[in-house]
Amino acid sequence: MFVRSLVLPVVALSLVGCAGMTVTRTVTGPDGKTVVTSSDPAEQARIDAEAREQEDYEKAIAEAPRRSPQAPIEVAVFEASVAESLARSLDRKQLNDSLVAELSADPLLRVVRVTGLPSSATRSGASDADRIAAAQAKGLSPDVWILPQVFLEDAVGTSGGKLVSMQAFTLRGNVRSAYGTGAAEPKERGTIFQNVQVVKSAAAAIRSAVVSQLGPNLPDREAVAGLTKARQQKKLDAIKEQAGIKPEDDTNTRLRKLLGMEQPEAEQAATTE
Repeated sequence: MFVRSLVLPVVALSLVGCAGMTVTRTVTGPDGKTVVTSSDPAEQARIDAEAREQEDYEKAIAEAPRRSPQAPIEVAVFEASVAESLARSLDRKQLNDSLVAELSADPLLRVVRVTGLPSSATRSGASDADRIAAAQAKGLSPDVWILPQVFLEDAVGTSGGKLVSMQAFTLRGNVRSAYGTGAAEPKERGTIFQNVQVVKSAAAAIRSAVVSQLGPNLPDREAVAGLTKARQQKKLDAIKEQAGIKPEDDTNTRLRKLLGMEQPEAEQAATTE
């Protein structure tokens, strides 16, 4: 009874919030889609507008011309995340160098290494979405993201003609279209002593997934560039409209109006009170 009486008020607080406080909730459903809601009507309207704009962009991407079979595919390869059980025994640099070298051997792939991410994106609990967002913040915009993972998993092998349980050295390549047009998770495994061959086999499987599975449905890069430019212009026009900027305004007037969109700190404090 004590546990129930303690937990219920906490749950209620997270749903209702304090008086006058805006509560924003982010929920990811089974389909992987994230839904954001806010208790503030104006903020909810902004969230809904952004969601509609994203849906329109995704629809435009889906209807855009596809890349030709001969067009190169730009792939961004993250440093492999390594399970704690292998962290001390595995040469990460050698593994990453080998994987990139194998992928670069395919003439269709233009490989870019993702390095120098902040600790928030490289910590053990960071999601693929966290890592991709951090890479995008660095200006990367490939056709495909590759997020390798190395770990040990239970498997069944043979020893002396008998079946035995074992810990298999496994490399899985989480391959994601940057446009949301496809995904794959090629995986190879072997004994810990076969790790070099596992990396080579996994790289071959990743190359096949990028070129054969995702490649045919990737949009043409020039078409994407045009859609992205139009999207950015639309956002800029919305900002100008909100600020009341007119075509005849000079630079100083535009800047003043843009800065005028922000409430003075004293006014914000008075509004809060």
